[in-house]
Amino acid sequence: MGVTTKPKQTPTDKREIYYRDRVRQQGQRYPQFHWPSVQVLLNLAYTYNVTAAHLARALGKHGLSPSSFNLLMILSRNGGEGCPLYEIGELLLVSRANVTGLVDSLERKGLVERVTDKRDRRVRVARITKAGETLLESLLPEHYLDLRKICSRLNTAEKASLGDLLTKLRNSVQFSPDNKGPGKKP
Repeated sequence: MGVTTKPKQTPTDKREIYYRDRVRQQGQRYPQFHWPSVQVLLNLAYTYNVTAAHLARALGKHGLSPSSFNLLMILSRNGGEGCPLYEIGELLLVSRANVTGLVDSLERKGLVERVTDKRDRRVRVARITKAGETLLESLLPEHYLDLRKICSRLNTAEKASLGDLLTKLRNSVQFSPDNKGPGKKP
């Protein structure tokens, strides 16, 4: 007679239980409350929080914040010409409130340099340095492996579906009548 083992379950945590039980219970007092909508957004926020903290720790081992890593990636994909500072603000995946401070920090580390745009001397451009490229080349294999591990419980179809659903959700916020589009204020 063989031993039957239970399938491995994902551990639940205090926050998950709190939001699942208490928020749902309290929200039902309001006719506008729609648990599936609240559940999606709570899961999205919580998952972002957990994932962002994990990635921040991993990037921190290389002396980078998620914002500085994002900036280096933007510059590495722009070829040798660099990217105008105003455009960096439009492309960052995180807050663009302090692009200048972010560039200053990376410049002090020797990973980025500021130059004048060849076409318009009024425009300042940030460009990745050789040291910045070397740092990215050394950390990207580990970073991409980490991303793969984070998503390892999803199969390829689930990843594609989740990506499509997140895009649909983001578009419903960005292009709602209350919003004027990406990065625009209502």
